[in-house]
Amino acid sequence: MGTRGEIYIRSPSCTIELWRHFDSYAEYMVPYFKGFAAYAAWCASGQTHLLTYPEDLAAMVVAYDYECTLAAILSFDLKYAVKRPDARPRGRIDDFEWVWILDIPEEVTIANFSERENIVWVVRGYVWKAGDSEEMRAAIRERRDGDLKKYLKKKVEFRIEPKAAGGGCRICGYPGPLMALKDPPICAYCLLKIVRRDDFIRSEVERAIKVAPLISSPE
Repeated sequence: MGTRGEIYIRSPSCTIELWRHFDSYAEYMVPYFKGFAAYAAWCASGQTHLLTYPEDLAAMVVAYDYECTLAAILSFDLKYAVKRPDARPRGRIDDFEWVWILDIPEEVTIANFSERENIVWVVRGYVWKAGDSEEMRAAIRERRDGDLKKYLKKKVEFRIEPKAAGGGCRICGYPGPLMALKDPPICAYCLLKIVRRDDFIRSEVERAIKVAPLISSPE
């Protein structure tokens, strides 16, 4: 069984709800959020206001999570035999053990977003105790955090300043999980671009595809 968890990405005006099937405990999620912060900063490409919108961050979480899954598949981790992101919209799912809240600062307008260089997120992780889950979710959406103590036991709280991380791909700066080479660091995306530009490697890949057996589809 996985360790189910809910993720709430909040700004003062909006809350987006996600759900995870696996690994929602603090030992996994704390480095996960820190890795995601570097990835999100890279995705924003200097447009810092994108790091203050829950909708954008939720989309980035799903994308980052899928890349984590792809990286595990490429390393032959059979735990991820189902090829989809583990983080996804919560919908009607009501099965969780952990609750994570990522609070982001007030949205900035297009007119002044360039003045907002230092975005700081506050992340808190809770263990579910008991009670009405819909009442708990309403308290989160309405930012009545004082009411959460009867449902949740807080385990961890930390702050993240999302910014471009060092040690990413030497070509594009990508800091995510899909790194193809470590020395020098090159991501899978840039490696594919290099392969496509090299006539010999491209011809060898095309030859391998032609002689490889076809994967039969389940009937």
